[in-house]
Amino acid sequence: MEEDLVCQACNGIGRVVDKEGRSDVCGSCYGLGYVRGIYLTKPLSRSKVALKRALLSTFGGLGIFYAVFLFALIKYSFGPILTLAVLLAGHLVAVTFLVLYILYRAARDT
Repeated sequence: MEEDLVCQACNGIGRVVDKEGRSDVCGSCYGLGYVRGIYLTKPLSRSKVALKRALLSTFGGLGIFYAVFLFALIKYSFGPILTLAVLLAGHLVAVTFLVLYILYRAARDT
């Protein structure tokens, strides 16, 4: 999340004094007196990192599945029923592996 932070270069005034003593618009906040900042967050836990990797692996596997499926569909031209069956089976396998992985991690972490 972002929030407005007081500009440290001009202390929120929006103007700075240069080396020659002239007042000038602050180069950090461009005269606004604040800058956009990001809340500092704690790093992700190991379980969240593992879940993120599992999700990315699942999406990667589905991407490979789609590529192979489209290649086979173009080359062999399946019928509509077989096409839907193969698509459904591929998605069920991906979701099953993801759920099993999450259950495995949950059982191992407790």
